[in-house]
Amino acid sequence: MQHYLIIWNFPTVEGSWDACTPFAEYINAGGAGDCFEGFELKYRVCEPIGGTGMAIAVASDIGKVWTHLAPWIKGFGLEFEVTPVVSDAEFAAMWPGVQAAASTD
Repeated sequence: MQHYLIIWNFPTVEGSWDACTPFAEYINAGGAGDCFEGFELKYRVCEPIGGTGMAIAVASDIGKVWTHLAPWIKGFGLEFEVTPVVSDAEFAAMWPGVQAAASTD
């Protein structure tokens, strides 16, 4: 599973405002789309006044991330930046190999 950093932004204040009620309803209903086979949203924070936010998810592939984001893109025009990232433990485990590859003449 790969970790992904997801950053979003509403292009307009109106779009952000329009999404508030459906988003609150989604959260209050348990956020069913936050966890499905091959995808789990680990953490989400938002800054509603500015219409921005970020999340950390784990997914088996990038397609699962886009599956999670698709309703918000289509319904509210959100713009997303998705970046593959590693956890501290993943970094520590891979670093010796990266360091060894960099030391090769």
